[in-house]
Amino acid sequence: MKYILFTTTTCPKCPAMKEFVAAEIEFEGEQVNNESSNFMEKAQEFGVDAAPTLIIFNDEDKEIFRGNEVQEIKDFLAS
Repeated sequence: MKYILFTTTTCPKCPAMKEFVAAEIEFEGEQVNNESSNFMEKAQEFGVDAAPTLIIFNDEDKEIFRGNEVQEIKDFLAS
């Protein structure tokens, strides 16, 4: 599995999400924030319109989860 995490510098939920992902996600991924040069391109590519958004992909690069709250991600990872 792998992930992509979208965050912004002004989002009040983003710091907690970034901290959770760094501490709890054991597979590789990418973090893209609004200061990244490719932020808008990536957000459009993945249909992201809110921050934070975490998208998890399986080994075939198929999206298997999308979430905006730490608890829903915990629930998914526990299943």
